[in-house]
Order: sequence, then structure tokens, then C-alpha cells
Amino acid sequence: MRRNIAFGLAAVVVVFGFWLGEGGSPPWAVMPVVSVFVAAFAVAVVVPGRLWVKLVGGVGAFALYAGALFLGWLSFTSAFGECVEKGEEVRAQLADYHKGEGQFPERLGQLKEFKLCGRILRPTLLEYEKMGDGYVLSFRDWLVEHKATESYPFMAHK
Repeated sequence: MRRNIAFGLAAVVVVFGFWLGEGGSPPWAVMPVVSVFVAAFAVAVVVPGRLWVKLVGGVGAFALYAGALFLGWLSFTSAFGECVEKGEEVRAQLADYHKGEGQFPERLGQLKEFKLCGRILRPTLLEYEKMGDGYVLSFRDWLVEHKATESYPFMAHK
């Protein structure tokens, strides 16, 4: 029973690490650092057996978390790069939508085949807000934010 709980907890550690990585925070941020130690300690406590088995379980949970965090970060980085590379395509799609409908959409999902800047566990990195007869598009990482409107292309801001 305790072994099953340990495996379940390890699975939660992996999913949580990946989810945090997709958030785009740097790995040295408080949440990832504290979480990895809490997760490793929790798995070590739950694993049945001698001290060395518990130690191996804790180190294993630490490694699983770190690997999942890294893979999540790769997912975020891929989405961010796609936003940088193809963000202007979304502005063009929004302009086409405006020509056809006379207004901008309420959400990006109303655009035909919108699939840019996607992550695996989290929604698109690209944020859209309709504002009167215009909009603001943005995406960010922990260092820089890129913003665009119906009148201005994407510009980076620190």
C-alpha cells in the first residue's frame, strides 16, 4: 500500500514539475525550488523500507521532478519561440476577421484554425484582450513581455 502511494506521489511530482516548467518561471524561482525539496522529502517518507531505500526514493523523486521541470520548460520555450516567430500571423488573422465581421473576435478561439503558441498542459501562451474596437495581444517570459495592438506590431518591453 505504501509503495503504491509512493508511486502515485512520484507521478504527481512529475506532472507538477512539468506544469511548473510550462509556466515559464526560471528554475531558481521560489516555487520550483521549495516544491522539489518538499516532494523529495514526501516521497522519501512514504517509501517503505530501510533508510537507504527511502534515500533512493527521495533522490529519485528529486531527479524525476527536475527532469519534468526541464521538459516543461522546453514546452514553454517552444511556445515562446513560436510566438516570437509567428505572432504577426495572428495580427493578420485578426485583421482578416475584422474585415469580414466588422469587429474583432471576443477570443482567439474564434479565429480559423488558431493553434499558435500552444503548450501541453497549459493553454496558449498568447494572451488576447478585446478593447472597444481594438485589442491587445501579449506574451511573456520571466524577463520580457511582447505586446501588440491592432495598430502596432509586437514590441518587447522589460
